[in-house]
Amino acid sequence: FRRSPFCPLPALCLLCVVLCCCSLLPLLPTGLRPLLDWSVIMAASSSSTINTNPTEIGAFRTENVPMQVITLRLTKENYFSWSPAMTMGIAGRGRMAYIDGSNPEPARTSDVWHTWFLEDNQVKTWIVNSVSADIQPLILRKKTARDMWVVLEQMYGQKKTAIRTYQVMKTVYGIRQGNSSVAEYYGALKAKWEELDYHSDIPWHCPHDQALYVAHEWENRVFLFLAGLNDEFEGVRSQILNSGEVSSIEDVYSCVEAEEQRRLVTKEGKRELVPYHERSALVSRGPGGPSRSIRRCTHCKKTGHTVDYCWDLHPEKKGNKGRSSIGRTPVSEVQASSGEKVSISVDQLRELRAYLGRID
Repeated sequence: FRRSPFCPLPALCLLCVVLCCCSLLPLLPTGLRPLLDWSVIMAASSSSTINTNPTEIGAFRTENVPMQVITLRLTKENYFSWSPAMTMGIAGRGRMAYIDGSNPEPARTSDVWHTWFLEDNQVKTWIVNSVSADIQPLILRKKTARDMWVVLEQMYGQKKTAIRTYQVMKTVYGIRQGNSSVAEYYGALKAKWEELDYHSDIPWHCPHDQALYVAHEWENRVFLFLAGLNDEFEGVRSQILNSGEVSSIEDVYSCVEAEEQRRLVTKEGKRELVPYHERSALVSRGPGGPSRSIRRCTHCKKTGHTVDYCWDLHPEKKGNKGRSSIGRTPVSEVQASSGEKVSISVDQLRELRAYLGRID
């Protein structure tokens, strides 16, 4: 019996052989039935092509495993945010035992060593791909994923470090909202609070005292969050503080974030109005035309002409000097505010009146 070339699965061929043997058994003598039964089944199983190589089986099981489980990369400052995120990513893929030490390396002669070696290298790849470039050389040659994890914890996860605690406390009390959104501002504060809680892991003997301390600590954090908000949230801040009882930090954040959303919606719905003093600059603009610039003389500081046509510097450019008045329109003399007389013809007055009428 040979496997058919059209059969994709060897197990189905083996099943076909067994069924054929069962159909032939009633035609054989009674003494030969057990012998034929076992010989055919053993021959069919030995001729099948079922893969039993543990290395190839493991490769088939893990060929679609991603090379990175989180997008956050470990730096020298964010271990306390990176560690829980990385733990969730590894645990969610069933590989937590490779970093907590509960699945040590088996003997190389063991049947499960190939599978263990393959999965441990997967975890090592995840760890290397989730740290910054300057940290990768420090762990790249570690033997197991557990060794990598321990080294990172020893370098960046030490508890009760006085310098680090001082840095975090100083950062917390210096955080202000500024140009950040409420969500970004709250996220920055919460990350530092969690790091402080990690360093101040106090072994409490009385659960009641611990609960009172935690409640008091979070009340202070509510005040700290409100104090760092911008002045535009003074209304909701006063409302929260005047309510009598301090709400939880989650409720306070929800109120402030709702106020931020309300302001954004209101701002988008408003039309920007031009101030009155800016509208006065549009007087010189004609109907449907662009704004005309006002000419000003740099010599006499008067408007209506430039320095090239200033009569003080160029008296020869006066139109009525040295010419006959025959055929010219009569000229009116208007007393200027500076005391000098300005000659204006009737035609010029008509043109000025028509221009002012177009502006109105």
